[in-house]
Amino acid sequence: MNLTNQIKKKLSKFSDDKIITFKDLRSQMDKEINVDSFRKALHRLHKQGIITINGRGQFVKEEQFKTYLFVYGSLKKGFENHDILSDANYISQAKTLRKFAMYKEENHDYPYIIDDAQYGQNIDGEVYEITRQDILKRVDEFECAPIYFKHENIFVQTRSRKIKVKTYVLSSPRVPLNQKPLKSWVQNKRKIDIDFNAYYQSILG
Repeated sequence: MNLTNQIKKKLSKFSDDKIITFKDLRSQMDKEINVDSFRKALHRLHKQGIITINGRGQFVKEEQFKTYLFVYGSLKKGFENHDILSDANYISQAKTLRKFAMYKEENHDYPYIIDDAQYGQNIDGEVYEITRQDILKRVDEFECAPIYFKHENIFVQTRSRKIKVKTYVLSSPRVPLNQKPLKSWVQNKRKIDIDFNAYYQSILG
């Protein structure tokens, strides 16, 4: 059994949300473990959503959490805001089974999707597995959900299967008169710095 799985087995004896110190857990292991190896294994468990490291030398065990997120704009690989999903697990390219109309937000370099029976298309994007609630919270904050965008559960087709995912749909649908609907977001792959305060002010008025 590898070290990560050994630690997971020990963690099963602890209750959820109980504060645990690295020192206490390491002392309960069956044999002496190198500190660096132990720390790396804990960081792998943090990324998997098994624990949340919340301070120097301590963490809490989390309830099991997993969701799939479909992204179609600036959160995709190679785009300027992809770093927000750096701790999520990339699954596959995908296409929505439900049809949406996608438009560029005027005066901003990101898209939004809305239900549109007349101009709807199967939207191209990517699916990510999220195993920590703090990652989804981070994306919600970036998307200004649920005020500007709202969650919707939809089905997408990946390269190998159909899967249920969350995605972000514009809360107050609008159709720009000067645009044709898009199928894929392919603009602006350069890295830019964003003033989030100014960004939220601009979209919320």
